[in-house]
Amino acid sequence: IFLNKHLSSGINAEYGYSLSQFPNPSWSESFSQGHEILAYINKIAEPIRPKINFNSNVERAVWMENLSKWSVTLSTGRTLLVDSIITGTGLLNRSSTPKFPGSEDFGGIAFHTNQWRKDVDFSGKKVGVIGTGASAVQAVPEIAEMGVESLTVFQRTAAWIPPKLCYKYGAWVKKLFHAVPFLQLLYRWIIFFKYEIRFPLLFMLPSKNLPVISWLHKVIQSLIHKYATYLIKSTVKDQDVARKLTPNFPMGCKRVTPSDTYLQAFNKDNVHLVTDKISRFNKSGIETADGVCHEFDIIIYATGFDLIGSVNNIDVIGVNGASLKKDHSDTPRAYYGITHHLCPNYFMLGGPGIVLGHNTVIYIGECQMTYYRSALEYILLSKISSVCLKESAMDEYQEWAIRKKQNKVFDDDKYCTGWYRNSRGINWTFWPTNLISFWWYTLKFDAENYDSVKMI
Repeated sequence: IFLNKHLSSGINAEYGYSLSQFPNPSWSESFSQGHEILAYINKIAEPIRPKINFNSNVERAVWMENLSKWSVTLSTGRTLLVDSIITGTGLLNRSSTPKFPGSEDFGGIAFHTNQWRKDVDFSGKKVGVIGTGASAVQAVPEIAEMGVESLTVFQRTAAWIPPKLCYKYGAWVKKLFHAVPFLQLLYRWIIFFKYEIRFPLLFMLPSKNLPVISWLHKVIQSLIHKYATYLIKSTVKDQDVARKLTPNFPMGCKRVTPSDTYLQAFNKDNVHLVTDKISRFNKSGIETADGVCHEFDIIIYATGFDLIGSVNNIDVIGVNGASLKKDHSDTPRAYYGITHHLCPNYFMLGGPGIVLGHNTVIYIGECQMTYYRSALEYILLSKISSVCLKESAMDEYQEWAIRKKQNKVFDDDKYCTGWYRNSRGINWTFWPTNLISFWWYTLKFDAENYDSVKMI
């Protein structure tokens, strides 16, 4: 939300961007917009604001073996010695902008949704949007309403876009949640389990070992896909455009991006869809493989994030001078997305392997904090200076995760390619099963899987 500042940034998980310890009975709608989420975050962060060093990027962290401490270098030049590090940088913090031939020759305005230009006037302009991921699905309908002369969306791959079914909360609902907090908690859990059900229905492939259940599973998945396809055809008036907007792969292979307005935008006379490959840029716009030159005043990159760059945004040097970036290579890994065998007293929130496609990742972070608190209690009560994950535990966990991804639609490139997987088709980003399992596995710090160093 802080980094992705396009005009309509919001959430795709209903009631999902609030912490269970800090319930907010005053949300205005079921899928909150970025400005409202930012206000909520600012409010709950107020007590710790004096402890936050703003405008200070962490550039490097080096493990000092003799001190059992981390030496942390900030962008301001300041160096800190700390006992433990918790990173909350996540997997989506560096934008990815493709390098098209001739892109530097374009004479108009070009920017990424991650660096939204609030000073740009869209009225009467010819606008091109590259990409059809979550940012595009949110931004395209808004741009279409900004008085543009034309809006052209360049699509490489169609996305499944079921209805978001966003609704406003009435004043009486907010008052009820204020007066009876348990009702809000109950509502939150109902939504949580509603989304948990999506995991087996969408992501798990029918099992050959259970023929009856497998048959029922196939029937349910077929009905879901037929209904989603029907919604596209019945919403988009031009059936050729509807056909191009319909994916040819199963739901869950790529990110599902619900919206109540994206498909409807293509019913406007001035909104166009281009599926031909982009060949190059020129001074006036974009040339596609079919030889057509599309002229634009503004080009917007809705092309997502650099996941590897996001994971390695801090230069981390762990035990024996080992580089975490080098160990990550093109397949970053972490134990439950939290710890790594090269990094003592180093805990990640939103590390590799915790991306979800069916529920809120905020709950992942809450479970990870539960695990960290348990680890901290163990360190303090046992008078330990450092804990470091055993390499054998990391290897066993990775083998388990690989097994769990099998028979899932997002496992490899069999059905489609996408940002879940690297160039070799390896999915290193995804949590392989449901959120209830993650809660159970991270409920308590498992000290037996760590090497401990006693205080001297």
